[in-house]
Amino acid sequence: MDYKESMKTWLGQLDPQLGFHDGNLTAPIRSAALPMGFNRKPHYTRGTLLVGDSGGMVNPFNGEGIDYALEAGHMAADVIVQALARPEGPARERVLHSYQAQLDDAYGGYFTLGRWFAKLVGNPTFMKLATTYGLPRKHLMAFTLKLMANLTDARDGDAHDRIINALAKAVPDA
Repeated sequence: MDYKESMKTWLGQLDPQLGFHDGNLTAPIRSAALPMGFNRKPHYTRGTLLVGDSGGMVNPFNGEGIDYALEAGHMAADVIVQALARPEGPARERVLHSYQAQLDDAYGGYFTLGRWFAKLVGNPTFMKLATTYGLPRKHLMAFTLKLMANLTDARDGDAHDRIINALAKAVPDA
């Protein structure tokens, strides 16, 4: 898909009085890919911990990443404090390398599900079936919303929560 052309088409459909037209451009339309689903690894190497977009911590279901960046920043800070409490050398490095395992445990399976889901929704046949048969079903759409927004409750959740959490634990973290 040509995202720049898609943006131009969308802008062309807006009310001209809003001023979103080529005559008001101050620079060409540019874009960059969002690094999603842990597609930037390793998250720790040679004294550097990756957090947020630099670590591909964008939800592949919905493109949201601020909360993952904040949560990963908290994890990184905790790991750094623990590492600095140890003498330089192998013990400190072990602690710093644990950051990757913590991230994988927290988000790895869920982000893997998201990458799979993104491939599915990119398939026109799947999307036609999903919109024809899935959208009209309230429970299926509630499940899909909970899945896409990562709104599960790990402790006291309903059946949807238990299914989503089990799927995220069952798939590989890579």
